[in-house]
Amino acid sequence: MLMSSASGLTFWGIVATLGPLAAAGSIIGVLPHSYKVLVLLIGPLFVPFGNFTMGILTDRIGRKKIFLITMIMYGIGIVIISLSYTFIPLIIGLMLAEFGVGGEEIPSLSLVSEDSPISQRAKWLTIISDFDNIGSAIIAGLFLVLVTSFADRVVLLLAASFLIIVMIFSRLSLPESFKWENIHGKFENSIKTRSSLYIDSAGETVKKPSYRLTLSVLMAMAISQYTTFGLMAYIIGPYEFPGVFTDDMIIFVALLGASVAGFIAAPLITRGRKKYTLYSYGLGFISTVAIFLVIPLLNNVLIFYPLLFFNMMMSEFAWASRTTLEPELSPTRIRGIFMGTVRLAPMIVYPLLVYLTSNVSIRVFIIINVGLWLLGFIAAIVWHHYGIETAKVNIDYPEA
Repeated sequence: MLMSSASGLTFWGIVATLGPLAAAGSIIGVLPHSYKVLVLLIGPLFVPFGNFTMGILTDRIGRKKIFLITMIMYGIGIVIISLSYTFIPLIIGLMLAEFGVGGEEIPSLSLVSEDSPISQRAKWLTIISDFDNIGSAIIAGLFLVLVTSFADRVVLLLAASFLIIVMIFSRLSLPESFKWENIHGKFENSIKTRSSLYIDSAGETVKKPSYRLTLSVLMAMAISQYTTFGLMAYIIGPYEFPGVFTDDMIIFVALLGASVAGFIAAPLITRGRKKYTLYSYGLGFISTVAIFLVIPLLNNVLIFYPLLFFNMMMSEFAWASRTTLEPELSPTRIRGIFMGTVRLAPMIVYPLLVYLTSNVSIRVFIIINVGLWLLGFIAAIVWHHYGIETAKVNIDYPEA
């Protein structure tokens, strides 16, 4: 289960980074500004489409079956991208790949949250989600050191082939979620699956939290974390620091910070969600304010890169909170639809911000990020006061 999910999220990290790398000129050469904007919009448009569509289907036909569908889609997409030398094939490949990886996130998080022991649930949700950053950092780093387009394509195909082999091996023997089986009346399969997972406790039974409060808080947190991560890791380079090497380096530093943070976040969030969430969004807000205060000095990489690194660490801390709370606060029967609905909010806002920030000054660009982090911090404060602690909760809520 963990191998399958981690491999899929590594793929997502690779695919998510290909658009910004293409916009920076690393795949088919330097693009006109209007083409850059279009390439950068493909992910924000097609990931939510895959997220929501496959979120619905994963509740209806199961977590495991969706894994096979999405794997085929982004596998084909990567091949098309690798063989692209003109704009149209590149766009088609990105569309397929982004839809596929977006569609895989919901069943992956659902499966891990449902089939993990309660004491390990947050840890594994955080670590497997961090493979998104690891995949991005690896591909960005490789594109930095590989100086030819041909070498980039060969490495991309080899990395994709390796991951697909790992996923085929792991997904053929992957168990379905025992909670999903139970809720759909497959009781014998559910008992058999659960016994194979050595889950010793169902957890504490609590009243399901208010949908109005939960959706509002999670959507605000999601908009804050998702948009600021994308703007600072992927968009600030092509827009504000044009240059293939500089753009690739910004992406690499950002994703390296996020990758490191995932392994620090895992044991911290396991202790409890409410305080962890508050500190994550609070420090994220403070670090973005710090970047704003030194805007005149951002051309100095010794100042900008460390600040970016820390800011992306806090973004990963906030991401860990989101990827844990979203499945933990939704009932099994509609977990995929619930998470897909929550994630529609940031994925609708993000492409609008990518478009709206395409011609603003760096000062305005950073101010927008400060405001978005403030939104998440306020949501974290509200959840800290009115939300429930989910560290030991049985996520099969009584009303589900």
